[in-house]
Amino acid sequence: MRTSLIAVALIVIILVAVVVLFFFNVIPWPFKSGGAGTVNYGVLMGKVTDPYGDPVSNVTVSVAGQTGTTNAQGWFSIPNIAGGNKLLITFSKNGSATTYQLTNIQTGKSSFVEATMVPIDITTSFDAAAGGTVSDPSDNAYVAVGPNSLVTAQGTSYTGTATTSITVFDPSDEIEASAFPGEYLGVLAQNQTTVPIKSFGFMDIFITTPSGDKLQLASGKNATIAIPVPFSMQAEASGLGTSPMWYFDTSTGTWKEEGYGIYDDTIGCFVGNVTHLSKWNFDILYPAGYVSGRVVNSLGNPVQGAQVKCWGQGWYQQRWASGETMTNADGTFTRIPVEVGVVFKYQASKGGHKSNIMQAGPLAQGEEINVGNITLDSPLVQITLSWGANPRDLDSHLAARLKGNVTFHVYYVAQGSLSEFPYAELDTDAQHGFGPEVTSISRMQEGTYRFSVRHYAGVGNISTSTAEVNVVIPDTGIYRFTPPEGQPSDTTIWRVFDIVVDSNGRLTLNTINDYKVGDDAANVLFPP
Repeated sequence: MRTSLIAVALIVIILVAVVVLFFFNVIPWPFKSGGAGTVNYGVLMGKVTDPYGDPVSNVTVSVAGQTGTTNAQGWFSIPNIAGGNKLLITFSKNGSATTYQLTNIQTGKSSFVEATMVPIDITTSFDAAAGGTVSDPSDNAYVAVGPNSLVTAQGTSYTGTATTSITVFDPSDEIEASAFPGEYLGVLAQNQTTVPIKSFGFMDIFITTPSGDKLQLASGKNATIAIPVPFSMQAEASGLGTSPMWYFDTSTGTWKEEGYGIYDDTIGCFVGNVTHLSKWNFDILYPAGYVSGRVVNSLGNPVQGAQVKCWGQGWYQQRWASGETMTNADGTFTRIPVEVGVVFKYQASKGGHKSNIMQAGPLAQGEEINVGNITLDSPLVQITLSWGANPRDLDSHLAARLKGNVTFHVYYVAQGSLSEFPYAELDTDAQHGFGPEVTSISRMQEGTYRFSVRHYAGVGNISTSTAEVNVVIPDTGIYRFTPPEGQPSDTTIWRVFDIVVDSNGRLTLNTINDYKVGDDAANVLFPP
């Protein structure tokens, strides 16, 4: 009996000691409040630019019920996305044509998507009862709607003012072609087969009430649209005479065939009738060759999850002969379709970083080539920081102490590099609330990497900022951190975690999750 009481007392003492150490942050506790554990979701990151390659801020990005907003550098980060294939991402902003991309989200991993936002070309109004035509005289594009042809979202006939926007895209322009919604794949009306398609031109049509409520064509009504064909493709279009029409189905994220258009030589446009208003496209199937290869880093190691794209070369060719695929665990990609007879470009990208652009071709129909290795130094580990409106500026700091007492510090002053030492880079620095800030690491060496967050400017503190840090570690998953409550008033640094790399390259994440007094040069930013 006495022995049992002693054992119980010892257990109680040990538990009390553990609790005391836990609350004073002497030992890490991965699943404590404000701490971290692997989470059962994926992270989507990306960047939005305009046709000139400049970043676009304040774009609303939506996917699988989650939303985010781009920062001043056009970057966004959305955590807590359930895994799924071919998820549709919507990019919207007032004054720009809404666009869409598709991506695969994997639990425990991050995905990266780029989008191009194009300003709306023409916005004008007409009387819906009388009908009207909205045209762009610069390229002969137009949409013509008959009298009493519009209804509200509830199906009620609409006879008021119809505010109409049209935006035309040139598929022979590499930048505008990158704004193509979804993929260059279409579903045939006859047998629902998915096939590669080549665009002669696509257009966004959007009609609303003055208050912004979306209008649609009534059942049994149609509108006539004219989509201009780039000069470099007009001879081919004239020779064809007709082209299938395709609309972008936002419920599935695919292009679907519906009807056909006739080429009008006098205005250089394909013209056809549509039964609903959306994004419309004149495309044809093309004879294809196929491209395979492998993506590796500069050490020759395979890069998994890289996106590979192929497109046609030369303003005189059209030829956005799309193909998109994600590399396998061994870095390989297979059978990307490209149009025959065309010299094409290809490039790999991952996590916002891109390989050099290379070229190959032309290929014969059915020919398959292997382009060999594409070298891409892409992120191995990615860390995202996001927060609320206040404080307006939180800063990411990655400081490391490596074997031989070699140190580095990556932050807004010294943003680093993925392709050379320190093989770590601050991809984007947000200064006006919300974030995201993204820090990437392409190679990890023996030593300790510490990530911290500094309150740089603005009212409030880190504890009340709704800050969140997600770190994606390969073959491990995603760790999520939130700051502990009760931040001492004299502290400005939130030390989040250490990643320790041993001599065999194994990674161990140790939670810190405490507050310290300090500034950029303070030792608290560096591991011991």
